[in-house]
Amino acid sequence: DLVFKIIFTATLGASLSNAMQCMHPAPAPGYKDELYAGRWYEVGKYQTAGGAIFQAGTVCTIATYNPYQDQNTGGDIGYSSRKNSPTGNYVNATGILEPMDEPGHFTQTLEFFGIPGPSVDYNVVWLDEDSAIEFDCSEHIFGFLDYCVHFMSRTPTIAPEKLEAMKEFIAESGLNMQNLEYMPGDQNMCWE
Repeated sequence: DLVFKIIFTATLGASLSNAMQCMHPAPAPGYKDELYAGRWYEVGKYQTAGGAIFQAGTVCTIATYNPYQDQNTGGDIGYSSRKNSPTGNYVNATGILEPMDEPGHFTQTLEFFGIPGPSVDYNVVWLDEDSAIEFDCSEHIFGFLDYCVHFMSRTPTIAPEKLEAMKEFIAESGLNMQNLEYMPGDQNMCWE
């Protein structure tokens, strides 16, 4: 019994010391709320299973950021998608982005069916006039980690060469920590 406790404690300690931790990347250079504000179409993502719970089987995914009046004071964030097809039931979540240390770095808290979810570290790591990459991450007990890398465009499609440059940026940054498979977003027949 004592040997079991010692082995269990040592194993647990070793697994916790090797646990993955969220990365805290630098925000996109020159991040400005007014550039990030508005509607974004998800054109693809890397996403762990835990990060995908509310997005499982969805299409037509958009994110909309509505910043508060003063620069870098956070704002409202909303997500909308359809279950299985462009005519499927809506799958929505709303919440807030609270600013952290630098513009483009937030704490995100979403509500699902009126129930607040856990807060996650939310980072806009790429931002220009027509594309963005958002990386969010949360750590759980025993070293489990959930993260998402969302590739977004101002239109339902994105030029393949632009998407490749964005994916290369993520590869070089190491933000796809578990080397997850890229999942293209489905915007087909969503906006006709």
